[in-house]
Amino acid sequence: MTDKPLGFNINDLGKVLEDAVTPTKRRRTATSRTRSSSTNDMDAALRRAVRVELEDTNRAIRDLTDEVTRLRKSNEDLLAKLAKLARG
Repeated sequence: MTDKPLGFNINDLGKVLEDAVTPTKRRRTATSRTRSSSTNDMDAALRRAVRVELEDTNRAIRDLTDEVTRLRKSNEDLLAKLAKLARG
């Protein structure tokens, strides 16, 4: 095993976000049919709360992605200006 970091591609965030907010298909089992309605209500409330948190996280990651993109563009512009000054 190497000690080098694996790296992270900012373009992979779209796939990560899509996977995070896409609901998974669940099988219904006999136990889920025999639960009380209060348990089902609590489960539904928990799912709604998790969904809201995922949406907030999704929004925050998008904002971070936009900021990283803006900073990269700014760095490229600065490098171009420095190269121009070094030549001139």
